[in-house]
Amino acid sequence: MAIAALRSQLALSARDRRIIQCALRKLRGARVDFGEAVRALREAVEESIPAGRVFMLGIAEAGPIVGSLISGVGIVDGATGVQLVRARSDGRHTPLGSFGR
Repeated sequence: MAIAALRSQLALSARDRRIIQCALRKLRGARVDFGEAVRALREAVEESIPAGRVFMLGIAEAGPIVGSLISGVGIVDGATGVQLVRARSDGRHTPLGSFGR
C-alpha cells in the first residue's frame, strides 16, 4: 500500500471515507476537473448526511479547499490533479493523497 493511501486511511473518519468513496463512484474513475470533483463531493454529502453541505474551508496555492467544516477534510485542485487534504484552523492544510487515482 502506498504511503499516501495509508496516511489518507488513517486520517479519515469512517463517515469521511464513505463520503469520499461515494463521490469517487459518481466520477466512475474518470480523471476530472476540480468543478466536477466538487459536484460529486457535494452530491455524496447530500446523500449521506441529512441537510449536509460542503463549505469553502480555506484557500491553497491553487485555489479553494472545499469540504467538511466538522472534520476539515476537503479537496483542492493541484498540479497533479484534485487532492484530498485536511484544512487546519491556522489556514494551513495537510495533504492526505490524491482524490481518485
